[in-house]
Amino acid sequence: MGNRRPTPIPDNLKLTEVNPYTQCTLIQKRYVEARLQGLNKAASRRAAGSHDNTDLEQNPKVRAAIRYLVNESMVNVEKLTKSDVLTGMMDAVSAAATASELVMAWREVGKLLGAYEPERKILEIRDYSAEELKTLSDTDLAKLAGGRMQNVIEDAEFSEVSDALQTPR
Repeated sequence: MGNRRPTPIPDNLKLTEVNPYTQCTLIQKRYVEARLQGLNKAASRRAAGSHDNTDLEQNPKVRAAIRYLVNESMVNVEKLTKSDVLTGMMDAVSAAATASELVMAWREVGKLLGAYEPERKILEIRDYSAEELKTLSDTDLAKLAGGRMQNVIEDAEFSEVSDALQTPR
């Protein structure tokens, strides 16, 4: 349970007959709350004040209460807004203990606010016919080639080298 985030008990929880949490004893409720905070079974049992070594999660009411509260908290997570996340990230910025934690927190805030939006470029694609290409100037053709023509030799003289001039190896 070490890396798991605590599951908060929803504030707007309905304490009705349908909610299995309401059917638990006080010790069972404390146990469920401790488990949802991320404690292991033994630590949750101690936090609940249980003095015996019984596995409280074997109790169907306890299992149902944990399952119910986790499901309810997931429903609340789905209702999170951008503002809620931003508030949480600003809390992380305030709580950062090191420079790298601070940078990571600010990076996440920047992502959330769209500061790292990808650069958008408009690309125009035109299909030229062979006849249209023949009428374009060399400069226009080079522009169409997109700068790939930088190292092109425009004018050169070539002469054939005969085999007789080559030195034997």
